[in-house]
Amino acid sequence: MRRLVLAVIGLLLFSVVLLAGKNLADYPLQIQVIESHWHRHQGMVDGYGRGDIRDGESIRGFDFAYTSGEPFHRTVGDAHYLAKWKKEGLKLELLVGEIGAPDKYVTYDLKTSMRDDVYVPGPDGAMAISQQDYKDKWAK
Repeated sequence: MRRLVLAVIGLLLFSVVLLAGKNLADYPLQIQVIESHWHRHQGMVDGYGRGDIRDGESIRGFDFAYTSGEPFHRTVGDAHYLAKWKKEGLKLELLVGEIGAPDKYVTYDLKTSMRDDVYVPGPDGAMAISQQDYKDKWAK
């Protein structure tokens, strides 16, 4: 019985170390989530939405979907999440910080579809605009 308890404690500590031990330099992409929807079923969350991916000076819109234990939310203003490609253009690993714990993170695997345009906030959610319109009106 004691071995079982020690094994469970070890597994829990290992899980915490995995989440806390993320190297932020491994996540070069900045993700703005403009629109996010989700619903719960059988203890899981199915989510989907739209956002923008910044990779250096480049910005492109993308659509995403995911399944996880908890949802993540849209970003506000200039806030962003960090991410890295798991499969270029098709699958991202999104890193979300835990509120109240600056060195703890949760990861989400997002299925993605890339777009040539850029999303901006609109009256009914994300609104797609051309790269040129973005540069002319939205880029800082």
